[in-house]
Amino acid sequence: MTPQGKITCVNLHMERAVTAMCGDGGNDTGALRAAHVGIALSEAEASIVSPFSSANPSIMSCVTLLREGRAGLATTLAAYKFLVNYAVVMALLLEVTQFYFSVIVPEAVWIMVDGFTTSIMILSITQAQTAKRLAPSRPTGQLIGAHTLASIWGQAAINIAFLYGSIGLLFAQSWFRCNEFDSSDIDTSLWWLLGDNYEAEVISIVCLFQFINAAGVYNFGYRYRRAWATNYLLVLMYSAFLAVVSAIALADPNRFGCVFRINCGNTQTVRDLGYSASTVHISEYNNPLGHNVMPRHFRWTLWAMCVVNAVVCLAYEKLVVLGPVGRRVKAWWVAKHGDLKIQFKL
Repeated sequence: MTPQGKITCVNLHMERAVTAMCGDGGNDTGALRAAHVGIALSEAEASIVSPFSSANPSIMSCVTLLREGRAGLATTLAAYKFLVNYAVVMALLLEVTQFYFSVIVPEAVWIMVDGFTTSIMILSITQAQTAKRLAPSRPTGQLIGAHTLASIWGQAAINIAFLYGSIGLLFAQSWFRCNEFDSSDIDTSLWWLLGDNYEAEVISIVCLFQFINAAGVYNFGYRYRRAWATNYLLVLMYSAFLAVVSAIALADPNRFGCVFRINCGNTQTVRDLGYSASTVHISEYNNPLGHNVMPRHFRWTLWAMCVVNAVVCLAYEKLVVLGPVGRRVKAWWVAKHGDLKIQFKL
């Protein structure tokens, strides 16, 4: 086939479908450039015009490119869903509950979420490795498709239920009922200290768990990326952040927890409660109690709820969105409507 004939052949195929062309010689350069995807199977002149090139002169390089491309698409969508989940938790959970209770979570919590957790976890998600075998179909590329929305809004519903359940648990405690936050009892000009109360403390702990766990949820590779545990950076960061938040939530008053103004208080007040007062300098607590130290049994109960929240989110993504439940729903839809795509009219 002549070089022009190859170009014509590629153009005819491109009228019907996405077309890839592979070649290893100079007479393939025109077709490689014309195709949607050009793969040069050499490092000669063909590699100059081809978007992709391989030192392995085998057509199996096409399979490798497909595996890498599908893994890249799946990883990109996972990062997108993580950031949307971050926005949903921030807007529907954190901001709404803050507004309702007229509180603001402590400054250190904001710094941890925006300065460390989000940036490090989004980087970790991108380190997922490519699957060793080529999947029979490509991953979804729809940002607002049924598959994507089921994942995002399902996670949001679970997180909302557990956050409001945690707040309900707090209000059911006898030691809390007389210590509800009342803005008339504090200096509201010190807005950065509006987290010195039990409500903001519970919101901070639960939302920190949810922000971190979202990265673990979207690390599942399905058919396009390798197993969850092979993303070593994410496993390390996920475990480290959860350990840090667990220590903050469970520990008695200490220097580290007082930085986040969680389970802490004024020096003398903490001593009166029977704890060793921290020597770290913190601003005086902006509430009549002078502390927000939760009883140990409640700390463990709240921590257990956060762990269950994380497990339910992981199970929903693994079993429902990516697992047998999702496949059955898709099969039912195809059998009933005869279309692999669920279309939405906006």
